[in-house]
Amino acid sequence: MPKLPGKSYDEMKALIAANHGIGYVFSWELMLAICWEESLFNNEEQEGAGTAWGFGQVEPSEYYKFETEQAKTHGYYVANLPPRMKVGNRTKLMGTLTDNQSVQVVSAALRHNYISRNKGKMDALYAYGGVYYKGPSPLTVLERLAIIEGWLDCEKHLQFFHQGYDPDEIIKGLHMARNFKKVEALFRPILFPLGEDYLIEWLKEEIARLKKGEQFLKVGSSGDEVTALQNVLNHKAPPGIEDLTPDGIFGPKTNAGVFDYQRRSQLIADGIVGPKTRQKLTA
Repeated sequence: MPKLPGKSYDEMKALIAANHGIGYVFSWELMLAICWEESLFNNEEQEGAGTAWGFGQVEPSEYYKFETEQAKTHGYYVANLPPRMKVGNRTKLMGTLTDNQSVQVVSAALRHNYISRNKGKMDALYAYGGVYYKGPSPLTVLERLAIIEGWLDCEKHLQFFHQGYDPDEIIKGLHMARNFKKVEALFRPILFPLGEDYLIEWLKEEIARLKKGEQFLKVGSSGDEVTALQNVLNHKAPPGIEDLTPDGIFGPKTNAGVFDYQRRSQLIADGIVGPKTRQKLTA
């Protein structure tokens, strides 16, 4: 039985949107490519004798870099990381990462490399991908470079097809990062669950958060409730509509998204989330 994906595509995308910064350098599509190639979206310890952890398989020996004043200054500090312990010549994580921390650690590693290496994107990716590693390794430098090229090819493909929701094209992009053609039939329903009644866990939580709210949401509103609104609107949008960025800020694009949803749902289209719009969105 092959190792199966640990998250759906939508779940992973939502986790990255909520926990990744500096997207203008390292896009969410690139983050997806890395987390797919490294772990098949599984937040767990590296298989075999390795000690790397999480979606991006970052070594616990690197975590101290994400707890420094430099990390706070540059916005990649990761709070409440589990303790680590030296075991022989390796550093072992004494605990587990939450899904949010696991994405934050990937983001922090990329951003630390970027800041520490004179803001060079490729240099930062080479450092993350182990191109500069001098110790014993099962991979050659050329093999590591090929993996990084796969990340970048996947990123470009997902960016080209970022509008709409086309599982076939997304699958093609993920293949570029880590090929799974032989088991695609097993992987596809996990990446893209089928069925009208299916709601992935993160979306259930967002709907519940939106349902609990009582304030009117409109241009100028901000916070977790707006983030929930943006994620629910993305889920309910028809193919061909560009996703809203779930940043918790009710700006012009979110206003347009609400207006469009109201129009399609035969509600009064005023761009304001009041009781009737809220009830329809969370039904």
